[in-house]
Amino acid sequence: MTKISTSDISPQPIKWFKNEKPTEWTKTDNITLLAQADLLLFIAQMFAPPSAEMLNMLEIEVPDIKELLQKSGISEQSSLEELFQQIRDQAQIIDLDTWAGEYNRLFETNVACSINETGIIRRDKGVILADIAGFYNAFGFKLSEKATEKADHLTGELEFVALLLVMLAQTQDEEALRTTHHALSSFSFDHLGEWLPTFCERLTENTSLLIYQHLAKLLQGTWTEVVAINSLPIPEGEIMELPEDEGTPYECDMAENAN
Repeated sequence: MTKISTSDISPQPIKWFKNEKPTEWTKTDNITLLAQADLLLFIAQMFAPPSAEMLNMLEIEVPDIKELLQKSGISEQSSLEELFQQIRDQAQIIDLDTWAGEYNRLFETNVACSINETGIIRRDKGVILADIAGFYNAFGFKLSEKATEKADHLTGELEFVALLLVMLAQTQDEEALRTTHHALSSFSFDHLGEWLPTFCERLTENTSLLIYQHLAKLLQGTWTEVVAINSLPIPEGEIMELPEDEGTPYECDMAENAN
């Protein structure tokens, strides 16, 4: 996790381009963005396959999470801090094989709840993937060469949003700020922000493992705060299930429904 040294200044919500002009860009705002990026990256790592390295990461990083939450501008700091601690506590007592088995059941073999956008939103898979690739290419974002996940995997989309937050924190050019924030808004509205809430809900419904129930709440809570602080648009309405013969646009537990 990135360590950020700052003065004891309380982060304030960022106000984007009031009257079509960017507001004053302060150091506090930069730190707020960087802290949010760190939080999303940390959560993304917890959706990787369980491993001894992940256990070690949770043991080392979670005790430092309070400061990161304070710098992030998030209002629900205490509840998110508690969720981080609950995840750490569960990781210390859970059998790694049991954890890995549940990961495979949920996300890989049985796919009880898809962790990919196109597994939940069933419009035109090719169009969705092409649009995501367009975002990634435009900002020089590349998935790791070792990664086996597709571009619409939750971890990839979280990492891309984190990249945009870092870019917003680092650039001073007005046009670049406008372009980057527009991309963040569009990607949130068209992609991650559209399916993340449903993913979190379905994950909670489809697992009895406390660590994933806590992780679903942590992801949803953190994302809601990031959206609010950065004035990102929220898709209207709820995801609705349509009859299969009409081309179901949204789906999570595909394998279960197919059996």
